[in-house]
Amino acid sequence: MLVLLLLALQAVHARPFNITHFIVPQIVPPGQHEVELECKYDANFTILTWFKGLNEFFRYKPGAAPSTRSFPILGVGQIELVTCGPTACRLRLGALTEEASGLYRCDIEHETPPYQYETRRAYMQVHEHVHRKPLLEGLAEEYGEGDDIQAYCRGAPDAELRWYINGREVEEMRGSATLKRKSSRLMFLGVPPMVTVQCAEFKHGKLSGSKDAKARWNELGHIRGDERAQEHRNSSTSVNVLSSNLALVLLIAFLL
Repeated sequence: MLVLLLLALQAVHARPFNITHFIVPQIVPPGQHEVELECKYDANFTILTWFKGLNEFFRYKPGAAPSTRSFPILGVGQIELVTCGPTACRLRLGALTEEASGLYRCDIEHETPPYQYETRRAYMQVHEHVHRKPLLEGLAEEYGEGDDIQAYCRGAPDAELRWYINGREVEEMRGSATLKRKSSRLMFLGVPPMVTVQCAEFKHGKLSGSKDAKARWNELGHIRGDERAQEHRNSSTSVNVLSSNLALVLLIAFLL
């Protein structure tokens, strides 16, 4: 039995784990509003992910239900699955703007032992595309602990609005034109700490446009908040001491 297990592990190690081709157009000329990206592989992976810069925009997990998920990214109005299977994953990106320019990446992973990972990258430059985006406003430049985060989104009349914080949908705000949240240090990522708030328009279940904005973490605001809380506690303590002293004086005067 042990011999069979060792042979099986050797077979897994011996099997290729490669991305064989990564097809991304280098230049998207004016007037071309959609492109196809393709990641070809020879690998037994458990998850495949597509990124633009640091932002994941598509995930393929064989055997999961559903097996694919897409996430809005700046500059791309539509993300459509063409095919994802044993040898390749191909996507169609539409309603492009110049902000779709960037470094695109395909990652494949085998998440269980023996862990394996492979990645390929390519840069795409998009020229002179104009696409209507929702209007996002109201987000401040910085927030401290416990501050009210409020943002407002104005989209097309027939669109459903969805809100995302750092790429994760705030599902309870779906359909609302207003985002309301309490600021927390845990929301702010990277160096310097930033939070990304995004409003996306969906029509008939498909992404039709999006707009995002960023805000900084205000450490001084957090410290000032702590100082105000401490001042409030000190003030309450002083009032309590004064009240106790006054009661003692009145008691002595009554006894005399």
